[in-house]
Amino acid sequence: MKNLLLIITILCCALFSHAQQSGAYTEKDYARKPLWISMIKDTSANFFEVEKAYKIYFQHHTPPGGEHDVIGEHAKEEKMPSKHEQRKMQADDHMRLEVKKYDHWRMQVQPYVQSDGSILTPSQRLQMWKDNKAK
Repeated sequence: MKNLLLIITILCCALFSHAQQSGAYTEKDYARKPLWISMIKDTSANFFEVEKAYKIYFQHHTPPGGEHDVIGEHAKEEKMPSKHEQRKMQADDHMRLEVKKYDHWRMQVQPYVQSDGSILTPSQRLQMWKDNKAK
């Protein structure tokens, strides 16, 4: 009996924590972490909510700079950057890549955004394409 009660308690805790993770986030959450990165991977994400998360995050964080277009720009540094500087450069490169992914995602889904912010699923997009092709 105690084992059954323990199992039920663990299951309830797991379901509750999952419900909190998948629930709505606050603006504080958006400001602290780049939640928009995981949101663009979710096919059921609300377009307006992802945009809000992106904008709020970069109100509190410095956007990554552009790519180094000047040839030999890094050649002027004679010594190897410190470990801390290397980690910062890697983090900047990673964030720059994520921003590019976001821009690409935004461009790809914008034609399929509904008035409530929902995005047509891939199957709905395919059906729309088939309907247009049949006409």
